[in-house]
Amino acid sequence: MDAAADSLVPWDGSLYAANTDHHRRYDDDFLATLDLAPSDRVLDVGCGSGDFTAKVAALVPDGHVVGLEPQSSMIDEATRRAHANQTFVLAPAQDIARATSDSEAPFDVVMSRSVLHWVPAADHRGILEQCREVLRPGGLLRIECGGGDNVREIVAFLSDVAASIAGARAVRAPWSFLHAGEYLDMLLAVGFDLDEGFVRTVAQRRSFDRDSVLGWLHSQAVQAYEVGLDPDERTRLRAAVDERVDELRRPDGTYDLTFVRLDLRAHAPAQRCR
Repeated sequence: MDAAADSLVPWDGSLYAANTDHHRRYDDDFLATLDLAPSDRVLDVGCGSGDFTAKVAALVPDGHVVGLEPQSSMIDEATRRAHANQTFVLAPAQDIARATSDSEAPFDVVMSRSVLHWVPAADHRGILEQCREVLRPGGLLRIECGGGDNVREIVAFLSDVAASIAGARAVRAPWSFLHAGEYLDMLLAVGFDLDEGFVRTVAQRRSFDRDSVLGWLHSQAVQAYEVGLDPDERTRLRAAVDERVDELRRPDGTYDLTFVRLDLRAHAPAQRCR
């Protein structure tokens, strides 16, 4: 998440944790690609409320998992569900190397889920460079986040709602939904190995009803459009989302959303450059 946005719009860790079921449905698929060993050291970039991070920690009982997260309420929530082999660092994704500089050894795995689309596009290469820096030779980088035309109906809906509240000052399409081709080029440019990896976008139709789509909007979407608004405008924005949510209702009666995920797996070079 962008550090500037983080400082302006605090998130509610418990509210976020109550609205992550649509992510949890894909946990097993992601875990199947991590190839974890019991003693692995893992860095979770943007650990959020820590529900998935705790699953990973249970799979490395002799290892350690560090959760990096810029929102203090998220770390509070993650700490409540953490195992003994977990620690947390309050820092944005742009500060990976400094925030983990006290680590006793390089990481075997750096992973991130549903986070990096909050980071400005211009910062992604620097984040990838830092991921390579903190990984051991041959270590795994595994990222999944919004990409391509992710939640395009939500982008259109929230952009219009925000414009009705703040006019020309409203944030429009604030997320960085990057494409597989440009990400592949960045990974190769900073030295990652893709011989046993992949860079792809995957489209998913995720199931929501009216209540769950409102929960998702309020816990992890509206925040993107609150940046730069005063408290009264933020209140009005959320009220307008509630009033207009039925615009998202599909002809079949559902509020299902089309997610598109930038999904990648790569390795740090087997030997460090000297």
